[in-house]
Amino acid sequence: MKSYSIIFFFVTLLCLSFGACVQDALVLDFESYGLIKFGMMLEVIENAIGDKAVPSKYDPGCDYVTFPKYPEMKFMVEEGVVTRGEALDPNIPNTLGISIGSTLSEIKKRYPSVVIEPHKYDPTGHYLIFKSSDGERAIVLEEGDGKITDIRAGIEPSVEYVEGCL
Repeated sequence: MKSYSIIFFFVTLLCLSFGACVQDALVLDFESYGLIKFGMMLEVIENAIGDKAVPSKYDPGCDYVTFPKYPEMKFMVEEGVVTRGEALDPNIPNTLGISIGSTLSEIKKRYPSVVIEPHKYDPTGHYLIFKSSDGERAIVLEEGDGKITDIRAGIEPSVEYVEGCL
């Protein structure tokens, strides 16, 4: 039993030292959702996660894909690069700790410096934009009737496209 403890200790040490045991954490953040990193080629992601993307319309310029492994998300792919992820399930966790259904007033109180812009199609709605520290990525929330209705994250400017892929 003692030898198993020693082996476990060294395996854990290797994992921590080299990042070899990083889990597929399913949290939407500025850079990724699990092993799907925004800015990576789609084929590289498919190999990394061991799952094939299912395109919505087979448009190589800009399309949305889903993965059977991640049915709760859809991903924008532009010229073969995954540029953003959008939550399809209201329970998708994100790095901000904000959920679909959260109120605008709660978010403004919690994040007073959030950039708030008028919604393009909803005269009473808004976009709440949280930029990464380098400004190259963002998490964008859509709000209507005082509540968050959609959450997406990814690379600028793709993450802020209102119509997604046209």
